[in-house]
Amino acid sequence: MKSSLVFAHNFPKAKDIGDEVLVIYDQILAKRSKDFQKWIQSFPLSYPVSAGEELKSVAAFPKHISSIVKICENASSRKLKVLAIGGGSVGDFAGFVASILKRGVGLVHMPSTWLAAIDSAHGGKTALNVGGAKNQIGTFYPAEKIFLVKKLLLAQPAVRSFEGFGELLKISIIQGGVLWKQLSQNREITHDVLWKHLKAAIEAKNRVVQKDPEEKSGHRHLLNLGHTVGHVFEADGQIPHGVAINYGLSFALQWSLEKKIMSQSVYNKMMSAAVMGYLLSPHRDQLISTSPSKIKKYRSLLLSDKKKTQTETVRFIFVKAPGQCVIQEVGVDDILNEMCRQAEEEDIDG
Repeated sequence: MKSSLVFAHNFPKAKDIGDEVLVIYDQILAKRSKDFQKWIQSFPLSYPVSAGEELKSVAAFPKHISSIVKICENASSRKLKVLAIGGGSVGDFAGFVASILKRGVGLVHMPSTWLAAIDSAHGGKTALNVGGAKNQIGTFYPAEKIFLVKKLLLAQPAVRSFEGFGELLKISIIQGGVLWKQLSQNREITHDVLWKHLKAAIEAKNRVVQKDPEEKSGHRHLLNLGHTVGHVFEADGQIPHGVAINYGLSFALQWSLEKKIMSQSVYNKMMSAAVMGYLLSPHRDQLISTSPSKIKKYRSLLLSDKKKTQTETVRFIFVKAPGQCVIQEVGVDDILNEMCRQAEEEDIDG
């Protein structure tokens, strides 16, 4: 099922969502905005949550679902819809709830972060974490409708623009063409820039998803560009997901050059684009340590990644040029060796 997209400047009316709606929302939104607090009161059924990976813990889920079932005990299974308002963790949690509550009820997303607006609210994935391992159980459950509310997205702190940039840059490299050409010319990343490219970025992701909606053919793995090593940086360095993906993209581009999948001329042209200045962080080399203990930790994180294929291999996305990405199975040791090579190269350049 293809989700319907609604771009709006202000919050929709409750009746535009549905007759019976359970709102599962990030409680920080009500604390930050009186407008949001007033609007959320127009929904009789609501369940505020604390965003973050702990929300997605399968160990905490029984308590959550018991409370939600009690709230919805008089709601019609035919009419009930879950409205998820928040970032990726809230969307994952609320989407999973919608997929199992009363054997499945309607789902509507209203992302409140750029990361969710560009990426996680689209594609139909829901997930919970098991024993600290991310996204180990879940469902494919696309939203009926996704509201992209400018007022909500622009209310984020300015730093969230950079965190959302990683996913926007990723999909522009996968898509190539007009999206890459237009984005590459930006010298600064702001809320307005992200809003400008939001529709094209969502459409680009949906084109990939529609070819492989349940990850059966492997085509959807293209969306993992920058994520394999990015997840290592995220977990080890305790840095925001979007920032980690920036570093993961830089790693993937450099490795694509090293393996001669990408030519030096294409690499130089890409890296000279105005927007790539955001990718060339002077701090990335500090994230990679070549100490034996760190290498062991990196290995463990790589092997726990959900894109693992066989015991010692993962699917890695290389880039030949914008719009031309290549999926290859690579050994974990090959990734670790390349991490060390790039770390040593940074030290020499520095």
